[in-house]
Amino acid sequence: MKKPALFVAALVLCGGFLYGCAGGPSLSDIAQSKAPEVEDRRPVVVFVPGTLASTLQDSATGEMVWGRSDALAMDPRTPEGLRLLSLPLDPVSGIVAGTPDTVRARDVLRRANETVMGIPVSLGIYDDMLMAMTEAGLRETAPLAIPAMGPSITPFPYDWRRSIVDGARALGETLEGRDDGAEKVQLVAHSMGGLVALWYLMYGTQGLDPDGTPPTLNWAGAAHVNEAILLGSPLQGSAIAIRNTVNGNKLGGPLVPTFPPTMLASHPSSFELMPRGNVLDGTDAAPLDATTWERFGWGLADAGERRNVEILTRGAPDGPAIALARQAALIKRGLAYHKAMDRPIDPPEGLRITVIAGVGMDTPERIAVPPEGGQVSIGANGDGDGTVLRASATAGFTDAHPRKDVVLVEAEHLGILS
Repeated sequence: MKKPALFVAALVLCGGFLYGCAGGPSLSDIAQSKAPEVEDRRPVVVFVPGTLASTLQDSATGEMVWGRSDALAMDPRTPEGLRLLSLPLDPVSGIVAGTPDTVRARDVLRRANETVMGIPVSLGIYDDMLMAMTEAGLRETAPLAIPAMGPSITPFPYDWRRSIVDGARALGETLEGRDDGAEKVQLVAHSMGGLVALWYLMYGTQGLDPDGTPPTLNWAGAAHVNEAILLGSPLQGSAIAIRNTVNGNKLGGPLVPTFPPTMLASHPSSFELMPRGNVLDGTDAAPLDATTWERFGWGLADAGERRNVEILTRGAPDGPAIALARQAALIKRGLAYHKAMDRPIDPPEGLRITVIAGVGMDTPERIAVPPEGGQVSIGANGDGDGTVLRASATAGFTDAHPRKDVVLVEAEHLGILS
């Protein structure tokens, strides 16, 4: 294992250790001690958050869809909330990744707010990490406003409902739209954000052919990035993506509405985040096969979700058939995404990639499927950060390579960043 590439990796790593251990200097003290080095290097840092961790707003009304002040999200049990949290289920066309709508990403999710039995509750998500970076001397800019020179840190929110490729193209267009002479940046990316960053590095702003022909592996992103640090990124997917899309995501526990299968199965990213191979116990069916989802009544094929399907297809008489065709297209797209991302990772000269993986936590590895289908459960665990397996977070990076590093920390998925 090689040492972390540059000081940003060291600073983020210190934060992860600090929140996993008692005693020692505070995160603030560590950050301030790094300030002279930050000032000397003057990096332009771009932070790319994980799935569910960008705030979303309806640009047509100004209503916050995700990351509200009084709740994490709009209520998915209402037609308006479901529509805005999902993607439209229109007949499959050339826009397989999702029909355009009015929802836009605005900022990274700094805190998750909820009101439980009339009591406001607030949980820090990226607050501590961003505060530490600013205390270290990285001036925080407005979201998406990447400056030409540092020292700076810029949050880069993206619409996590959509394809990882869409997020990567937005990142690329922003980086490549800066003035001539702008310095290369350092990408610090957490969870799904690491997949957004890696696609951009490998393929630039190229799209994805849903028929499976991979784009040209040109490492175009290296022209604008000198280092990428991927923290807890599911480079080969996560079994949790299957469980949540089948069962619905009980993100806030029993006192907060479940985000339903229909909502999650309308997101291209849900299928792109699923793991490789057959991780389903109790069946020989492949997880990324449309017939599997129809056979077991999962996602948009869930009979209990018919009302939600009707809402998202705007009451179309053939709504269920439209939904099944959309789901089949997204599954096919997920397989094409896997094919593109499973190519050997060989960063060119001038680009270093460091992956930081959490270990020491039981992490879902396999999914148990009852014979009659329906709700699934975790069938087996492996080593990881509780969300992403160590093997997934380090996939493609375990070989000896002069421009690739792997760092392991005992930390859970969000604790890697604190």
